[in-house]
Amino acid sequence: MRPLSDRERDLIVALIARGTEPGADRAIAASGRERWAGQLAGLMVHGTCGCGTCPSIDLTPDSGDRPTPTRQTVLEASASNAFLLLFIEDDRPTYLELAPFGDEPITEFPPVADVEF
Repeated sequence: MRPLSDRERDLIVALIARGTEPGADRAIAASGRERWAGQLAGLMVHGTCGCGTCPSIDLTPDSGDRPTPTRQTVLEASASNAFLLLFIEDDRPTYLELAPFGDEPITEFPPVADVEF
């Protein structure tokens, strides 16, 4: 377990503030965004993706034993070479994913300035 890096925190803040929900017909309520942002102070990295081609991070403890969420929201943005996804399950940010467009490994998250919302 470790604290979020500055870049990880900045991306999560930006995704909560400006990320969109893929395929959703409705806007995300400001109250939801405020609730999620209010949890950032206690957010820790509990694990990383084991694929070796991305820097994705697990934000919840014991990801293997996590129950199926009753509500899930996915906030999306993109960089030049990848999608960025923030999973929010049962009103808690749980996973920050970087999904590369190609086969080229990406070892770190992009700066917020390089992200399109």
